Parts: sequence; C-alpha cells; structure tokens
Amino acid sequence: MALYKANTGTLEMMLLCFTLSLIFSFTEGGDEPSVYQILQSYNLPVGLLPNGAYGYTFDPRSGRYSINLNSICEVNVGGYEFQYSPPITGVISQNNLGEMGGVKVKVALGWVSIVNINRNQDQLKLTIDGIGDKELPVNAFYLSPNCKQL
Repeated sequence: MALYKANTGTLEMMLLCFTLSLIFSFTEGGDEPSVYQILQSYNLPVGLLPNGAYGYTFDPRSGRYSINLNSICEVNVGGYEFQYSPPITGVISQNNLGEMGGVKVKVALGWVSIVNINRNQDQLKLTIDGIGDKELPVNAFYLSPNCKQL
C-alpha cells in the first residue's frame, strides 16, 4: 500500500511540473510583440497585413521577416485588390518594407508583385514590379482588412 502512495505522489509531482512548464512557456511567449506591433514600431500602418497573421520570424538586426497566413487570400483596400501568398517575406526598416515577397496587386494585366512599400508622411508609395510606383493614402491602411480565402 505504501508503494502505491509513493507512485501516486510521484505522478502528482510530475503532473504539477508539466503544468507549470506549460504555464511558463505560454507566459514567456506573451512578451513577444505581434507582427502588427512591429509594423507600427517602424511607422507603418497595420493594414499593410490582413487579419489572420498567426506567426512570424523577425531578425531585428537585419530587418528580415517572414509572416505566416493560413492560406492565400485577397483583400480590397483603397479601391485596389491585393493578394497575399504565404509566407510574406522581406526586409523592414523605418518607413519601409523592401525586398517583398508574397504580396501582389491586381492591375489590368493580372496580378503583379509589390516589391517595396515606402511611407512618406501621409502617403504610401508602392513599387510594383515592372510597372512603376503608385501612391495611396496611409489612412486607407489604418485597419487590417479581413481576408477572402482562396
């Protein structure tokens, strides 16, 4: 009978340790800023990303990032259609997203990649691969749009 109680105590202790380790792992992850907070810290609006970004990697020294979405999705912002294909990648710096991958805009010819987004006061200048630049107001991107899943 004493052996049974010792095993029960051991099991209880293991369960307690496991529970505490889960709690601490979730608490420590809470200190990490969201990808939307990172955008704001570089003076970029959160609406440059749709709702639903669920994970990311970010190197603050190089500015390189990779953002995960559940699937390819489309949004309409400022009268333009944008398509996000995960992972969304690039380099972030103050007022700028460069070397972008995974973001396209619909033009008359079809979907074309956006390679750079630069903020200049109240305007965002989107550099569209092979076409040129298009300026849109920053206020069109204050809120993250909801995705239409494809």
